[in-house]
Amino acid sequence: MGKPLLEMIKKEMESFSLPHGTGKILVGVSGGADSVCLLLALKELGYEVCAVHVEHGIRAGQSMEDCAFVRKLCLEYGIPLYISHVDVPACSARMGTGLEETARSERRRVFGEAAEVFGIHVLATAHHRMDQAETVLWNLIRGSSVAGLGGIRPAHREGSLLMIRPLLFCGKDQIEDWLTGRNITWRTDLTNYDVQITRNAIRLKIIPMLEELNAGAVMHITQAASDLRQVEEWLQQEENELWERVVVEDGDGHRKDLKADRTQLSRIPDVLRGRILRRMIARCSGSLKDIARTHVRALDDLAAGRSSRRVNLPGGLVAFSEEGILRMAHQRKGLPEGGQVRGLEEAVFRIGEDGSGFFPASFLSGDQECRRDADWNGFPEGNDACPGKMIRADVHFLTWPGGMVPKKKYTKYLAYDTMTPCLVLRTRRPGDYLYVNASHGRKKLKDYLIDEKVPRAMRDSIPLIAQGSHVLWVIGMRISERAKVSTGASCARITVFLEEAL
Repeated sequence: MGKPLLEMIKKEMESFSLPHGTGKILVGVSGGADSVCLLLALKELGYEVCAVHVEHGIRAGQSMEDCAFVRKLCLEYGIPLYISHVDVPACSARMGTGLEETARSERRRVFGEAAEVFGIHVLATAHHRMDQAETVLWNLIRGSSVAGLGGIRPAHREGSLLMIRPLLFCGKDQIEDWLTGRNITWRTDLTNYDVQITRNAIRLKIIPMLEELNAGAVMHITQAASDLRQVEEWLQQEENELWERVVVEDGDGHRKDLKADRTQLSRIPDVLRGRILRRMIARCSGSLKDIARTHVRALDDLAAGRSSRRVNLPGGLVAFSEEGILRMAHQRKGLPEGGQVRGLEEAVFRIGEDGSGFFPASFLSGDQECRRDADWNGFPEGNDACPGKMIRADVHFLTWPGGMVPKKKYTKYLAYDTMTPCLVLRTRRPGDYLYVNASHGRKKLKDYLIDEKVPRAMRDSIPLIAQGSHVLWVIGMRISERAKVSTGASCARITVFLEEAL
């Protein structure tokens, strides 16, 4: 029985482009049959192996006995070992996550530490055919789509670490027979027989019933998973191509505001459209936490015009459907849903006569004196027009030396000669305009926002810096052509924040 198993592992390693002699392999070893088999089989095949063991602190004395067993095994075979003791219950309580989830997270962390210590870039774990069948069935009953039904991937990267699973197509009986044939012992985790744990119930109750119906059930499930992974790869390729054509990203950092053409979305097959919408949520929020099929369906209805023009999603996301565009964005702190910036009617700035300062004058009335300050750090507390510190503006004067102007959404350089005698920070008003080209072509602000596909419900929330009706800067978007700086001329570098949300 030993030779076929070694041949299967050798074939898998070659499929990963890892024939023996290509470098060290780090193996996660719990002390159970699967990981002991993988460690010693790779060594027998000629690989230079190191081991990593995580003692979770969950099963009292048994956990420490497992650790002692792995230490003795590695000492016997001359295998370098990295051990980490983790108090998973304490970590679970601190992070507010379940024991199993916390244990998985801590294992990944320790595996990364061990790989760094040993200078290894390949980690092998001992998932086998039964693990694959359990995973596929568990993902099926909890509502996973194609990616989840593809189960455990034979190989994937996590940062600089290549994760491989050489036993994925091996049966549990093959593994134990290989060990028994060599008089190699292993540890048994008694919690593996607790059917209150979902995976154990699938393995001990559901899979035996399936095997009564068809003895090859586990093999067939793993073969189907392999086919579905290929389907997922094709869908991913199609999704990537559609994303480039349909979705426009706008924003800095890992969180993006997004817009998509509704007409093009409607032409996409359902399975791909759902993936695009789900990806939009993930890209905009940074994760898919708390996102269910119902949220994707609601977004689909919004894009198709089957529901109202607005959908609120978990994670503070809001989606608008307007004028042929589906737009998704974060609700900014301090902005009421779909309304104006709270209290932002008008904030007047006066320019120092010598051009060396830029500071807030009175609000709404221009006859009160205000403290001069090159950096304005919010509206005065208690001001009726602008309650609280909704907005912060940092302003610095300089002479523009020439060269490329940095392209940042919330920091702009405005020519000084457009500023005197004062500027106004406010939301839009009838008659607002800006210059949009070098020939000083003028465009109404309303038309500009329509051209940029800004939903109607969001237009009154956009703060502006204006000189009368001339909008110098649509904050978060563009500046007026006449406000652009020139070499050797005075200008102001202005950075605007909305409660640190921008």
